[in-house]
Amino acid sequence: MAERNEQRELQEKVLAYRILESRVNSLSQQRQFIANKLVEIQITLNSIDEIEKSKEEIIFPLGSEAYAFGKVTDKSKMIVEVGAGVVLEKTVEEAKEILKSRMTDIENALTTVERNIQEASESLEVLEPEIQQMIERQQNESRGSENLSPSQAE
Repeated sequence: MAERNEQRELQEKVLAYRILESRVNSLSQQRQFIANKLVEIQITLNSIDEIEKSKEEIIFPLGSEAYAFGKVTDKSKMIVEVGAGVVLEKTVEEAKEILKSRMTDIENALTTVERNIQEASESLEVLEPEIQQMIERQQNESRGSENLSPSQAE
């Protein structure tokens, strides 16, 4: 009976370990997505600064690593997405403030994800030796019972 309880406990710990591993992997993907978003916003802010400084043509990214030359006809206004797919015309300073605010929110999200990764990783570090000890104990017990004669095993 005790052996069954120990086996069930081992299975539960292994399952918890796998769930935590999956969580760490998922959170790591989230962290990468968030980090990419931060880089994207920083590049956008830098681009706005370059547009403000430019006197002639500038290079516009088209996507898929293709660019076009162009001129900005009104450097005082930008079109910025403000959420839910809604875009509004804003002054350059308003656009920068929206982007900086978004950047702060994303940095906070990144901090939260990193904290969650740390907590899950610490739980994994605790579970791993416990699982290893339980496996070793079960292996030792099964070896010990194999060495017993039929009359000693009863």
